[in-house]
Amino acid sequence: MEQMSSTGRPVQITVTDGYDLKGFKGETPVTFIRAEFNQMVLGDSAKVTVSAEGTAKYNFTSSFEFNPEGGITLDDIAHKPVFLTMTEVLPKEKKQKDEKTLILGQAVVDLIPLLEGESSFETMAPLHPVPGSPLEPLRSGVKQCSLEVKVFVAEPLLTTAQILGGNLLKVTLEAAYSVPESFIPVGPLQNYMIGLQVPSVGEKDYSILFKNGTLNGNHAEAKACYERTISFVVDASEMHFIFLRLGQIYLEEKEYEKAKKTYLQACKRSPSCLTWLGLGIACYRLEELTEAEDALSEANALNNYNAEVWAYLALVSLKAGRQLEAEQAYKYTMKLKLKDETLLAEIHMVQETVGFGNPSF
Repeated sequence: MEQMSSTGRPVQITVTDGYDLKGFKGETPVTFIRAEFNQMVLGDSAKVTVSAEGTAKYNFTSSFEFNPEGGITLDDIAHKPVFLTMTEVLPKEKKQKDEKTLILGQAVVDLIPLLEGESSFETMAPLHPVPGSPLEPLRSGVKQCSLEVKVFVAEPLLTTAQILGGNLLKVTLEAAYSVPESFIPVGPLQNYMIGLQVPSVGEKDYSILFKNGTLNGNHAEAKACYERTISFVVDASEMHFIFLRLGQIYLEEKEYEKAKKTYLQACKRSPSCLTWLGLGIACYRLEELTEAEDALSEANALNNYNAEVWAYLALVSLKAGRQLEAEQAYKYTMKLKLKDETLLAEIHMVQETVGFGNPSF
């Protein structure tokens, strides 16, 4: 692509708001955003307290200088996104000197619109949680936490003639799930590259296979693909995302024995709060209350801020006739604002049936 010859000009990235946010500690965690581009830290936002409704107003602006004659060029903007990392600042404990932080998740902002003639654009960038983060979605269909981001340059980076004469191919790899253990660095941070073969001539169609994608709406086809995939798996830790998706489909289709088997495989080799939760749900639906409680307790130990885990612990305690534990689990379910209205209605129905479990009775 032909590059413009001009002096440098700043590209501004502003994070205005965050939505559906949660932290490891408390209902109103203190968080900040770090912006990075081209392996450079652009800056950190001020520390902002998330509201009880899960929103935060950052109004944080960072920038880098675009200069086709050196430094950050059009090629950098074409294939390097802006990374926005959300970090929680943990409350200080007694005699603690240094501030402790935990990364919650990361959002990615694609700058391609700047190469399509735009001088500004807004986007709602989803926050991809780190493993075990309270930002992890409980199930498919639940609203994902996100950041509202605005990008601005004083004037377009390309002229109309340059845009019309360009040849821009866009292929986006948004995330990598359940990466091998060898990808997790023990020492300094490392960078990994994914290659994609692109034909130099357009004489025939060229197939591109994207593995492990999510098929929206077609559960039968998705289930068949996932089942074929795991039939070749030796190490479940390599397929954590696939097991979660397949297990969720089994639960939604009420194939609880298959869901139990699927989640159990993942729990044995790649345990997480969500794998234990899935196993606990499957066992509860099979009326295996002891096994369900064991699995849900494991999930709760990994993340005791997951409202759905508390909800199913409440159901198990209700069915087992343990009033005090049922009321305690229900209290945390409500405190953590369970979003699944159907599950909440089920809890209320069981409470009415057994005559306890809701302190307001």
